[in-house]
Amino acid sequence: MTEIDVELRHFVEHVRLLLCREPLEGLKVWARLLSELRQAGHYDVCEELLDMIKGMDLPPQYGLAIVRYGEGWLYDRSGKWQEAIAAYEKALVGFAQANLPLDVHILVQIGSLYQDQGDWSGAEDAYNRALAIVEERPDRHGRGLILNNLAGLCSLRNETERARQYYEEARSIFRESDDRYNYAGSGVGLASVLRDEGRLQDAVNQLVESLSIFRDLSDLHGVATSVASLALTYHVAGHLPEAAQTYRTALEIFLSLKDRSSTAKTLANLALVTQAAGDNDEALGYLEQAITEYREIGDRHGEALALVNLARLHKVRGDADGVRQAVAAATAISTDNGYLDQLQRLHDQVIH
Repeated sequence: MTEIDVELRHFVEHVRLLLCREPLEGLKVWARLLSELRQAGHYDVCEELLDMIKGMDLPPQYGLAIVRYGEGWLYDRSGKWQEAIAAYEKALVGFAQANLPLDVHILVQIGSLYQDQGDWSGAEDAYNRALAIVEERPDRHGRGLILNNLAGLCSLRNETERARQYYEEARSIFRESDDRYNYAGSGVGLASVLRDEGRLQDAVNQLVESLSIFRDLSDLHGVATSVASLALTYHVAGHLPEAAQTYRTALEIFLSLKDRSSTAKTLANLALVTQAAGDNDEALGYLEQAITEYREIGDRHGEALALVNLARLHKVRGDADGVRQAVAAATAISTDNGYLDQLQRLHDQVIH
C-alpha cells in the first residue's frame, strides 16, 4: 500500500465519521478534497477516492446519493457531461429521500454543465427548477447563487440587460450576507457584461475591486481569475502587449496552484492574443500546449474548442496539411461528444 493510499484511507474514515454525525459537514469536506484534486488534474486519485467511498459502510439513507454525487462530479470534470447529468439527477433523488437540502446546489451544477455545452435551454430549465425550490423554501443566499449563474447564461445569449439585473441582485444578496467571496466572483461576471457593452474602463474598475477582495481573502484562485479577465478586457481594447503580459501573470498563478483546467484555458487565450499580435509561431506553441493540457485532464469540450482554433491558425499560416489534420480531429471529437457549437464554429470559421 502506497503512502497516498494510506492517506486516502484515513481521509475516507474521517469523512465516514463526519457523515454519521454531521452529514452536511461531511459532504462539504468530501467535495472540498475532490475540488483540490481536480484543480491539480489528479483524476486517477479522484477515481481511487470514489472507489473507496463506494466501499465505505455509509449510512444507508444517503450513502448511494453520496456515491452518485461523486460520480457526477468526476464525470463533470472529465468532460463526460451526459454521464455527469445522469449521475447528478440520481444524487438529487437520493438526497431528497434522505431529506438533505442539497437540491439547489446540485441543480446549479447541472445547469452549469448544460451551459458549458452550449445547451442553453437545458441550463435555464435547471436554474428555473432551482429557483422554484428557493421560492417555496426561502433561501436568499441560494437565490443569489442561482441568479449569478443565470446572469452568466444571459450574458452568453447577449441579453445584457437581464444579465446585469441578475448580477446586481445577486451581488446585493451576497453583500447582505457578507459573502465576500461570491460578491467578488459575481463582480468578475458583471465585468464581462460591461465589457460586452463596450464599457471597458468600467469593466477594468470592477475587476480591480474583485481583485482587491480576493487578495484580502488570500484567495489565489480568485486573484488569478480576476487577472485573466483583466487580460481579456485588455485584448478587447486592443492593448495586445498588456493583454499577453497579464495572461502570463494569471498563467503563473494557475501553474503554482496546479489548476490544469484554468492553465489550459489561459494558454488557449494567450494563443489568441499572440495570434492577434501577428506572432503565429508563438500562438501555435501556446495552442499546442493548451490542447495537450485539455487532452490530459480529459476536458473534451475544451480540446474541441482549441482544435477549432488550431484549424483557424493553420489556415492563417497557410498550412493546408495542418488545417486538414486539425479539422479532422475537431470534427471527430465534436461529433463523438455531441458538441454542436464547435461543429458550427468549424463550419463558419474554417470550412466555409
